[in-house]
Amino acid sequence: MKILDRYILVNFIRNYLIAFLVLIGLYIALDMVFNFDDLIEPPKSAANMNLTVFQAILDIIAYYAYQTPLIFVYLSGMIAVVGAAFTLMRLSRFNELTAIMAAGMSLRRVALPIILAGVGLNVILVLDQELLIPRIAYKLIRKHEDMHTETPKSFTVQMMQDDHNGLLCAARYTPPADGMPATIDFLDVNMRDENSLPCGHIKADRAVWDDSAKCWRLTNGIYTQVLRPNENRIAPDTPVATYKSDITPDEIALWRGGQYVALLPTRRIDQLLQRPKSYGVIDLLRAKNLRFTQPLSNVILLLLAAPSVLTREPGKLRLAAMKCLFLCGLCLGTIFLTYQLAATPPTATWILFWPALMAWIPIFIFGPLSALLLDRLKT
Repeated sequence: MKILDRYILVNFIRNYLIAFLVLIGLYIALDMVFNFDDLIEPPKSAANMNLTVFQAILDIIAYYAYQTPLIFVYLSGMIAVVGAAFTLMRLSRFNELTAIMAAGMSLRRVALPIILAGVGLNVILVLDQELLIPRIAYKLIRKHEDMHTETPKSFTVQMMQDDHNGLLCAARYTPPADGMPATIDFLDVNMRDENSLPCGHIKADRAVWDDSAKCWRLTNGIYTQVLRPNENRIAPDTPVATYKSDITPDEIALWRGGQYVALLPTRRIDQLLQRPKSYGVIDLLRAKNLRFTQPLSNVILLLLAAPSVLTREPGKLRLAAMKCLFLCGLCLGTIFLTYQLAATPPTATWILFWPALMAWIPIFIFGPLSALLLDRLKT
């Protein structure tokens, strides 16, 4: 590696780290402003009624510390753009680009270390999404008002259909936490036949998810046969120890919605898509396609920013910065718009490939545009 390449790369990494701290800090500050009421709301549980101000501050710090990896996923593209723009604009501002060009090096060659570093930094994004975020997902699904607790709030499950056409209800479902399995209090399953007629009923005081056996372990589980119109007698109640169906903690999270899909690794998303009658198919497909296109989109953002701010005339830096901001903002807006449109396919036959089409449209539009800008760069 040449001395000049090392010089440019070191400056880019330094500006990248500064941009990381500034943008992440700004995001956290704005989030705290908009959710201030929830952050200062005292906990309602009796165990936390004596929470001190110092403990509350520590809870807030811990809450946003866990949120930082997820925020990085949202801002990874802009962090690299800001770091690259400040690096290249500084070279132009202090007339270093003029000296570099006088030595016979083109402006495209100046941007090469930054672009290669930006491609390499996407490895951090992939590791963050595939390894780190899934391990702390139970922390990330907590809302602001739940930050003083280790797990998110429990909720009820009503009429969730399983793969046997049965309907599951739960008075209280508690998602899994660190080392703690998912639990259901007061399980009630109305079993139905292929004609949607009642054929049985399962109830239990408690159900605990057994991940190794892929079933719910029941406490005081009772199976009751439902008397059909052509039957004169009914079998006595029988105890049951397990309930096995496609209703798993992952399926319940998908049924409820929210940002849970974005916290899953790609391998788990593929497994859920292969299951019959899986909930949240559109959300799963959107998340899967975004995993492939987001690193490419981050590189395209760099390719849009680099030729916009690469100029040997310091007097044009303000115009170059506005051009960079406009192009990158337009690209990010298109990515956001297509991601939202991916949730609403025009017809049912488009469900499988519509999210993929929407995910790749920004790349098809801005990929050639970035190549054109690099080709027309005056150097």
